[in-house]
Amino acid sequence: MKDIENRNRDRFKISPKDVKWSVRVFILSAISAFVFGILAYVLMLTFAEPEPVSEVIISTASAATAKVVATSDYISPMWAIFIFNSIAASCAVIGTGLFMMVHKMLISDINIRPKYRLYARFSILFEKTIMPVNRLLIEITNLADRDFSSIGRSDQDKKGTIWQYCGYGKDEYRMFAYMIPYTVPLLILIVNGFLMGILFAFFTFNGAMTGLQLFGMEGIAIGIVYNVIYFFISIVPHGIIEIPIILVAAALGYRFAYIQAHDVIDKELFTGNDIETLKKDASYIFDTTKEYILSGYTLKMLGIIILTLLIAAYIETYVTLGIVEKVMQELDGYVDLLLS
Repeated sequence: MKDIENRNRDRFKISPKDVKWSVRVFILSAISAFVFGILAYVLMLTFAEPEPVSEVIISTASAATAKVVATSDYISPMWAIFIFNSIAASCAVIGTGLFMMVHKMLISDINIRPKYRLYARFSILFEKTIMPVNRLLIEITNLADRDFSSIGRSDQDKKGTIWQYCGYGKDEYRMFAYMIPYTVPLLILIVNGFLMGILFAFFTFNGAMTGLQLFGMEGIAIGIVYNVIYFFISIVPHGIIEIPIILVAAALGYRFAYIQAHDVIDKELFTGNDIETLKKDASYIFDTTKEYILSGYTLKMLGIIILTLLIAAYIETYVTLGIVEKVMQELDGYVDLLLS
């Protein structure tokens, strides 16, 4: 019996594969945002004067840090940074599990439709309207996850089943149930990667523009190198701790999502045609969710993540700035020698 319990606990433990998934999504998001940002700045520069473009660049960077800046008016910047990073990490770990409550809401909604036919008609109309978006998500998931195709299609007639009151069938719901657990860790990684990429684009493009304005065409490379060094030295001291920890938090969420998604296939969840079967399958999902959230491993990892983020916030507030000042003073000296 204890062996079974240990195996159940161990299944939530992350592996290198889970961390690699987080790293891959984060890097792809950052690269995509960087390319998008550079292209956007180039297009704006093509059709606008440099001054408005500079204002857009500065406002982009300000927006990326606005929440921390606003909060730091009321509490220490260190605590502001720590709070927002902890919220992101907690959402990746615990929020991924809590997001499974969406099944309860959806099944409750399906349950009332036979009693309220007019509501059911409007719901079906709405669901059919957004079905192209769902098909797009299915195609993307099918390309990204080879296991997704294992769900298959039953092509069963919905007439006489609970699915006749929906704008989708049980196959679509099962696909949705497979995809939905990945939502939170994906969003956490995409948002953080996007911010990183946009900020890097800001520093790169702003450096190029500054170098161009000060030294002409020859100054573009100098401006880019200068700003890129500034960007990385502003992030590395605390980011070397903060970024991996966020990736680990997302990996925890991904591990849970992987289990939930594959339970849809392995346990043949949501294959029934009546509301009671759907409720039973949802209960299984919730039991797994409860087991994950309350497991000693999850709580221990969350505690380690939050403590480490506190250390990173301290470094960012009280150490990083000093390192930046020293490094940039040295760099300014080299630039002066180069231009003299």
